[in-house]
Amino acid sequence: MAKKLCIQNFTNGATGLAYEAGVEYDVPAATLKANPNYFQDGDGDTDSTEETTEETTEETTEEATEEKSEDTDENKEAETAEDK
Repeated sequence: MAKKLCIQNFTNGATGLAYEAGVEYDVPAATLKANPNYFQDGDGDTDSTEETTEETTEETTEEATEEKSEDTDENKEAETAEDK
């Protein structure tokens, strides 16, 4: 079992064990694998998968917004050229 810090109150439905945020526990590997968002290493490092996913989602959203803005500008220019 790995020593992990619980970062959010969590009750494991399979075992019925309750984990309290801010408390360090010896957590079975199966529980960690099934619920990675509730635990971080005991030294304070979080799993990088959550951070990476959030960063990727933000970047994708920003890129999509920028592309939509560019498309809208191009459409306005095309409509203006047609009106003339």
